[in-house]
Amino acid sequence: MSEKSAIKRLKGHRVECTVTIDQKKVEEAGAKALQKLGSQIKISGFRPGKAPAAILRQKIKPDEMFEETVRMLLPETLKALIEEHNLKPILPPKIEAQSANPLTLLITFTEHPDVTVKGKFTVAKKPSAVTEKDVKKMVDYILERHQKTKEVDRAAASGDRITMDFFGKDANGKEIDGIRTTSHSVVLGSDQLIPGFEEQLKGLKKGAEKSFILTFPVPYHAKHLEGKPVTFSVTVKNVEEIEKPPLTDDFAREHLHAQSAAEFHTRIEESMHEQEERVERQRRENELFEMIRKATTVEIAPELIEEEEHDLLADFTERLKGGNLTLEEWLKKSGKKIEDLHKEVHADAEAKLTLRFGVQKLVADRAIEVSDAEISAAIAAYLQDLPEAERRQKEPTYQKGFQGWEQFTWKLKVEKLVEELLAKE
Repeated sequence: MSEKSAIKRLKGHRVECTVTIDQKKVEEAGAKALQKLGSQIKISGFRPGKAPAAILRQKIKPDEMFEETVRMLLPETLKALIEEHNLKPILPPKIEAQSANPLTLLITFTEHPDVTVKGKFTVAKKPSAVTEKDVKKMVDYILERHQKTKEVDRAAASGDRITMDFFGKDANGKEIDGIRTTSHSVVLGSDQLIPGFEEQLKGLKKGAEKSFILTFPVPYHAKHLEGKPVTFSVTVKNVEEIEKPPLTDDFAREHLHAQSAAEFHTRIEESMHEQEERVERQRRENELFEMIRKATTVEIAPELIEEEEHDLLADFTERLKGGNLTLEEWLKKSGKKIEDLHKEVHADAEAKLTLRFGVQKLVADRAIEVSDAEISAAIAAYLQDLPEAERRQKEPTYQKGFQGWEQFTWKLKVEKLVEELLAKE
């Protein structure tokens, strides 16, 4: 097929192939290119594609003709190069024409890199930190959603809810911006406000006014107020007594869908333990993946990093669009320059690719496999949760041999790898 084929191996597992195509092959491909491009041209007196070649050549730009000719030659050329030199490309090759006569192409393949993963991966599991105090706090929180309030005409005490207006002045008597608040509600004893504030409210009745000085704590989220004395002026608009229902068997049955108070308490405790286990599992997985990334040595081709960067930026832009933000608006809002974003994305792309190659290596070394039955079951579980119309649309892409099937195959292999590694506690 070709008169000459030479290869040069470059850094980053790239292979540069210089190919000079046989002139007869070029002429055959040129005829097919002319026929294809000519079929898209309307010429008076001729049916599409039936005009003489000489007339068609006058209507087709030379650059278009050349590009289509090369396109016709590529499938056979690439197949021959891959077989002849035993190449294992993981990206579409980069094609450059070096000359038209003879037709010489410079084709750069990016192959799968060599990967080494060294290290032992043990991520200790932390014991559950859920205490009886935590469970009680959650039960109280749920009961508070069923609490009732009653306005009272008496001095406010701990446990009451006060609604008030207030503002603050600095040491020079000037009102401080951002402090003035109207109709602010707080339960006395909840410690929601800065230290000392709620204590100053005890004993006040509806309509009462009071001024007092408090010093803001250090640290504090508003840096300009840290350690500063402020004179607060408060006007009480309302005092309410809070009646929180006791957790009884009757209340549990009527309002909490439980047969008894004990059953509800147990359900809350189990739920909190399950939630903590999910969080702990995610922490361990994240730590494991970071360990794998750091233990992976791989030289990644620039083309691979560029492709990953492109995907990450496209995904980021889509997420911004979902929040009704353009990239330009986000940059302005975040105070970042586009160069800063590209540096972050580049580092992220390199890290993700390193981890991906490391995981692939471990999956291969451990000969982790999944059966067709496992894949089918996972796909069925995924599809059954989709709306019917979406499910019908996606089902064909998850048949064996299609992309969706391959995605689930890889997902299940990674899950098995993680299970194996995390089991070695």
